[in-house]
Amino acid sequence: MLAVLNSDIQEASLAAEEILASPASDLLAGDRALEQLELPDAGVRAEAIQPDVLAAYCAAAGEAMRVARSGSGNRAQSYLLTALAQAGLAGRADLEARIAYRLALTSRDLPVRPNARSARRSLSDDIEPIQVAASAEADADDICAALLQTRLDEQSNWAASRLALQCASQRGGGAQDPEITALAQLQNSRATLAEAERRPEAHDYLLREAGSAALDGLEATNFISNAAIRFDLTARLLESILEAGQFADPRAGIALASLADGMANDMGENARVHALQGRALLAAGDTEQAAAQLRTATFYESQRAQPLRLADWFLLLAEAEPENRDDHVMQAFRALEAIRPLLPTIDQVTEESLFSLRIQPVFSAAVDVQLAQAGDDAGRVLLAQRIVESFRQAEIQSVFGADCVPPRIPVSPEDLNDGEILFYPILLEDRIEVLYAAKIAGQPTPQYQRFTVSEGADLERIESLVKLVVYELGYGVDDTWEQPAAELYQMLFAPIEELLDDDATLVIIPDGILRRLPFAALRDGDGRMLIERTAVTVAPSLAYTQPGTLNDSGTNVVAASLSKEVDLPAGRFTALAATASEARMAAGLGDPANELGVLLEDFSREELELVFAEQQIDVLHLATHASFNGRSDRSFIVAENGAILLSELRELIGRSLSRGELISLIVLSACETALGDDKASMGLAGAAVQAGSESAIASLWEVNDTGTAALMRKFYQFYAQGQGKAEALRNAQLSMIADGGESADPGVWAAFTLLGAWR
Repeated sequence: MLAVLNSDIQEASLAAEEILASPASDLLAGDRALEQLELPDAGVRAEAIQPDVLAAYCAAAGEAMRVARSGSGNRAQSYLLTALAQAGLAGRADLEARIAYRLALTSRDLPVRPNARSARRSLSDDIEPIQVAASAEADADDICAALLQTRLDEQSNWAASRLALQCASQRGGGAQDPEITALAQLQNSRATLAEAERRPEAHDYLLREAGSAALDGLEATNFISNAAIRFDLTARLLESILEAGQFADPRAGIALASLADGMANDMGENARVHALQGRALLAAGDTEQAAAQLRTATFYESQRAQPLRLADWFLLLAEAEPENRDDHVMQAFRALEAIRPLLPTIDQVTEESLFSLRIQPVFSAAVDVQLAQAGDDAGRVLLAQRIVESFRQAEIQSVFGADCVPPRIPVSPEDLNDGEILFYPILLEDRIEVLYAAKIAGQPTPQYQRFTVSEGADLERIESLVKLVVYELGYGVDDTWEQPAAELYQMLFAPIEELLDDDATLVIIPDGILRRLPFAALRDGDGRMLIERTAVTVAPSLAYTQPGTLNDSGTNVVAASLSKEVDLPAGRFTALAATASEARMAAGLGDPANELGVLLEDFSREELELVFAEQQIDVLHLATHASFNGRSDRSFIVAENGAILLSELRELIGRSLSRGELISLIVLSACETALGDDKASMGLAGAAVQAGSESAIASLWEVNDTGTAALMRKFYQFYAQGQGKAEALRNAQLSMIADGGESADPGVWAAFTLLGAWR
């Protein structure tokens, strides 16, 4: 019987692995693999299964959990740790290497903490020490053993992933698997380079570590038999070495020379080698020869049917020829725009965001060039705005897919009513550039204008200020948020504060880390908060935002709540105390005694689908848990009988649109629903707007149940009176301030932000 059981498990594992080998574009491969791994209960303990069989099964299950839409990073990590231990017992170093590599990818992409409404948590990811687990230091001879002894949940994502990659490299070397060794060291180097940018206090140390990892990976590439894979991994490792500033090591020069000698008659390979040679010369200070090599790289790349790297080589050429920088940068921008629809969302080898790697640097440089030349030239300022808008659209489409979010005609200054202001803050390395257009009563259609903030406005400083505001408002216990909030106000809004009054509406299209910022709580020189000066809304881009229309014909509300604990593959979601009363209040438009809307308590997927089919919905209020970790295919809200994926919510909204029924507002009364990461655009709320809802209201940090209920009650009362969304939310927040006491604390009311239509 045991032999049959082991055979069945082995067969299921092989079948799952075959499915997991599908192209990355197959988003359902992980879910199909999980189905393949569902075995009948054989009534035996895991100890009865052969270690190598159990290791292979748990390895497949872990990878399936990592990539499946219905999967869970935490459970993937658990499966893979079991697999690693079993592979060690079986003496399968080759299997250990592959498992550790998968564990590294899983640990890298885990959310910092689960998104649980009303939870308080620390920002340990921001203060993680450089040292990895103490056990790793104590047992350096066997990194995989140290990995199994380490509490990964006590490590930052980077530290846990790095330890797993070191294990993969060690076992890959021992198993004579040069490909996995080189790949692990490449991932180690790339992750450490990213960590160096995130932690300036350890920047130089981390650059050395990144360069060392890539140099170690180079040694393994010599033994890779597949020529195409050997070329690609060697080139990638050399790029990391150059980025880390470690090219003076003779191993790098030898590898580059070998790459040039073995180059095939391929335009792309020729371009890549010349680009690497150009970068090496640039690092050595020989700009003239570097420029010559990079011009050759652009020539070869332009001969390809799909010149996917042409923008990259033009951007490097701009660095080598600063006197022609503007022309080269704009050539890079035009080259990128020509091939951008062809670029995949992620790098197929490292699984990094291609938007961050290849698109963002080109857009940032193009905006920098246009604004540096603009002065008072309205035409150049308008061109810069169009580049920024295209940038925002590209970012959204990289997360949600171009087919899911086709661009619309962006809102323009001509669409503004009196008092409305479009406001684009652009974060550059050394300054903030702000583009804005304000419609003033009695004056003609506005044009975009600009102002620049240089002093103390470098990117590192801005990120530090935003983190302080968010942490202290969302998780702190004192008023230390006030000073950074005042500094940010002075930079962003003091130059236009004469435009900010009770009749104004500020429409902000935020950039980067500013998406985390509770703009309403920023403080002017007199201590007044921005929301006390004007109404505020934010938008992922103007192509996914319309001004909206006032509610003047009654409001049909569907309010769905979840109060019970729910256990899902993605984790356990705790019971919620105040969601039921909040939903009753929303359905009654501020008065729970009213029976005006549809109320779904402890709602199920089927109940929500039915109400979408039978009701015209103006407002959908969801008082439940939600999750958004940068993967739109795995983002969800929690129902009583399981998770409702973001894609499924979009489909429901789309059905309403197909009937000509536009959902005016979605309220996501859950934790951190407005917050995305560097790959996201406004989290679940932004996705709701992109899916077809005019607007969404969502939270930037974990919300207090009592404070949320009070704010929502006030909002619905104002909204039912016919006020616009931005006006109603502003008046609700002002009312909370006027109530005094705990209600006036911006940590209670400032978490909620309006995205999308403001009227």
